[in-house]
Amino acid sequence: MTWLKNYPRAYYQKYERVQVQRDYGWYQVYKLPKNVYAICEPQHFQEVNFFLIMGESRALLLDTGEGFCPIKPLIEELYDGEIIAFNSHFHFDHIASNHEFQPIHVFEDDYVKHVAENGLPKEALGAQLDEEMFQFGYPQTLDAENFYIRPYETEYVADGEEFDLGDRKIQVLHTPGHSNDCIMLYDEANKILFTGDTFYLGALYAHFDCAEFGHGNLQQYYETMKRLTAAIPQDVKLYCSHNDFIADWHKLQETADALAHILHGETAGEREVAVGHTYLEGGKTISEYPCDGFSVVYNTSHLK
Repeated sequence: MTWLKNYPRAYYQKYERVQVQRDYGWYQVYKLPKNVYAICEPQHFQEVNFFLIMGESRALLLDTGEGFCPIKPLIEELYDGEIIAFNSHFHFDHIASNHEFQPIHVFEDDYVKHVAENGLPKEALGAQLDEEMFQFGYPQTLDAENFYIRPYETEYVADGEEFDLGDRKIQVLHTPGHSNDCIMLYDEANKILFTGDTFYLGALYAHFDCAEFGHGNLQQYYETMKRLTAAIPQDVKLYCSHNDFIADWHKLQETADALAHILHGETAGEREVAVGHTYLEGGKTISEYPCDGFSVVYNTSHLK
């Protein structure tokens, strides 16, 4: 698969790598500006990132990763105080270690409730457990045949709600589009917007329509991005949950523009969806609209 090429990614060289003992040969940790740790899983196709946001009184953990290796020992190595855990949304690659940090703060949604109460079987991951999705094969701690995501306890959060970490306040923003429960976390004082899967430098998925991933919604996605471009100052940095950790504000505007073009049928240059960017679509027709450093994957039947 093409994702296996150009490893390790050149963008990691921009950041300060933190040497840790409890990485299981799987996780990598980087120190980002404004007292934030990024923990990433670069050896899997998802190349997911999650964040430990440090405060004077407690820390906030945004997402818990894919669960192929334990994560709580590593988080405790980085921070030995109180931790409150959040999910940016309920998709499998962000929630698999939730059981290690429950209760998890989430936006209320029927899909979230179902997954939290029941967990997810390995079949819900589609091809993501195939060995070709792993850069160097399975990690020693992963039993791929018997893998599943455990149930977890939740606490609901509201749009606009603030969480005080002592010397920094984090505000919840409801940002539906990729899925209905998507949230971002806004650290206004430190000029950081933690974007979850609503934006990152890669393929943005706006087409999901199944029990495992919920419902994407192009119109909601556009309204979210339009609202963000109006509300978030242009000097704010985007801390992203896949691929490169940090992007500039103008990517919010570019995403809003791309979604507007799709909604208006202005899709010249769209391409066939890349292998690996399909999950459980069930034969639905999807397309990929290319942009500068990212793309939008959408269901063309939504536009008819």
